[in-house]
Amino acid sequence: MNFRAVWGLLGKVLLLLGAMMILPAVVGIGYGENRAALGCLAACVVVVLAGWGLMHHFKAALEDKQTIHRREGLAVVGLSWLIGGLAAALPFLFTGTLVSPVDACFEAISGLTTTGSTVMTPEQIDGLDHAIAFWRSFCHWLGGFGIVMVFVVFFPTGGRSLFRSEIPGVAREASHRRVQDSARILLKLYVFLTILEFLLLQFAGMDAFDGMIHAFGTIPTGGFSNHGSSVMAFQSASIEVVLTLFMFICGFNFGLYETLMTAGPGAFMRKLWASSEARAYIGIMVGATLLLTMILWFDGGTNGGPPLDARPGWQDYSSLTTCVRDSSFLVVSLGTSTGFGSANFDLWPQIARIVLMMLAVVGACAGSTGGGIKVVRCMIVVKAAIVGVRRFIRPRAVHTVHMDGQALEDGVVASITAYFCLWTVVFLFGTLFLSAYGLDLTSAGTAVLATLNNIGPGLAAVGPWENFSALPDLPKIVLALFMIVGRLEFYAVAALCVPSFWRQ
Repeated sequence: MNFRAVWGLLGKVLLLLGAMMILPAVVGIGYGENRAALGCLAACVVVVLAGWGLMHHFKAALEDKQTIHRREGLAVVGLSWLIGGLAAALPFLFTGTLVSPVDACFEAISGLTTTGSTVMTPEQIDGLDHAIAFWRSFCHWLGGFGIVMVFVVFFPTGGRSLFRSEIPGVAREASHRRVQDSARILLKLYVFLTILEFLLLQFAGMDAFDGMIHAFGTIPTGGFSNHGSSVMAFQSASIEVVLTLFMFICGFNFGLYETLMTAGPGAFMRKLWASSEARAYIGIMVGATLLLTMILWFDGGTNGGPPLDARPGWQDYSSLTTCVRDSSFLVVSLGTSTGFGSANFDLWPQIARIVLMMLAVVGACAGSTGGGIKVVRCMIVVKAAIVGVRRFIRPRAVHTVHMDGQALEDGVVASITAYFCLWTVVFLFGTLFLSAYGLDLTSAGTAVLATLNNIGPGLAAVGPWENFSALPDLPKIVLALFMIVGRLEFYAVAALCVPSFWRQ
C-alpha cells in the first residue's frame, strides 16, 4: 500500500470539497445571511488548507503515477466518504445549525452518501438558513456522482483504479475506453439531468430555490428537502409527477444513458430491452404501484380504524386519484432509495408499509445512484435458489444461473449469495444493537434498513415525520457508518477492514 499516494489523493478530495463550500457562502450573502455565509467561508478555508497541505506534503507520490493501483484506489474511495463526511460537517458546526459534532457528522454523511436520514426536526428544517439548506442538499449532489468521480474528471492521476472502485456497475462497460472520457460523459449527463429537472420543476410551480434543492435531492436519489413536510408541503400533482419521473430515471444503470449519449436512442432502447435487470426494475415499480393503489383504495386511509386526520401527513384515500398519486410517488421514492415524502406512509395499513420496506430492501439498479441490495443481485439470488431446488430434484442434470442469456460462473453466484448473507447478518446485528438502546423492533429494524440501504426515513420512531435526533451518540455513529457501508458496498468495506490490505 502506497500510503503517501493515498494521503495525497485524499488531499485533492478535500481541496475540491472545500472549494465547493464557497457556493453556500455565496447563497448566504445573496439572502443577507451574513452569519451563515461567514460560517461556510470559515469551513471552506479550513478544509482547503487541509487539502492543500496534504497535496503539498505528498506531491512526489502523486507525480509517480505507477504507484497508484487498485488497492490505493479502493483506499482513497473508502476514506473519502469518512474524511469527506467529517469535513462536510464543518458548515453545520461553524454556523451553529447543529451544536453536536456527532449530529453534524451524521447529517453530513447522510448527505454525501445520499441517504437522507436527518437529526433535524421538521421545525428546524423549515427554519434553516438558505445557505445551510443549500449545502445540505448540495452534499447529495456531490455524493451522488461520487466525490472521487468528480475529481477523476479533472485529476487523471490513478483515474482507472478510482473509477472502478467508485462505480463498479458502470466501470465494466467503460473498460474499453479511456476512463476520463467515460467520466466526462457521465458528468455531463448528471449535470444535464439536474438542469432539466430544475427547469421542469419551475414550470410545475416551484420557485427557483425550492427547485434547485429538490433537483439536488432527486438526481442522486438523496431525499433532503428544505421543507419539514418534504414534498407534501407543495400539495402539487404536477411537481410530484416531475419528481417521480426523475427518481424513476435515476434508478436505472447510468451505463444505459452513456449508450444513449454515445450511440443514440436506437441503441439505447435495444440495450434497455435486452437488460433483464431494467425490465425487472420497471415491472417491480409498476406492480408495486398497482398493489399499493388497491390497498389504499380499499382501506380508504383509515389504517383499519377511525380517520387519522389529527396526525401530520395523513391523507384521505377515498379518491382513487389520490391513491394512484401517492402510491406511484412513494413506490418510486422508496424503491430508488430517494426518500421524498408526499404523505406519511407510517399511517398506511401494515401490509402497505411492508411492501414499501421490501422495495427499500431491493433498491434500484446496479450502476445507478440508488441504494439497496440492487435488483440484479436479488434476481440472481432468486434464480440461484430455483437452481438449487432443481439440483435437489435432479442431481445429475446440469443446472446453471443465467442472466441476459449468459451463464454465470458458480463463483459469481456464490459471491452474490454471500453478499446477501452478509447484508442479512449486518442488518440483524444492527437491529439487535439499536434494540439494546430501547428502540422497539420496528423502529430499530427500519432505522438500520434506512441507513444501510441509503433510504432515509424508516417507520415508527424514525418514520417520515420523525427523525434520528432522539438516539444517543453511539447509535448515531454506528448508523452513520452503516450509511458509508451502504454507499461503498460490503465487499469494499470488508477489504478495508482486513489488516493485510494496508500492509506495504
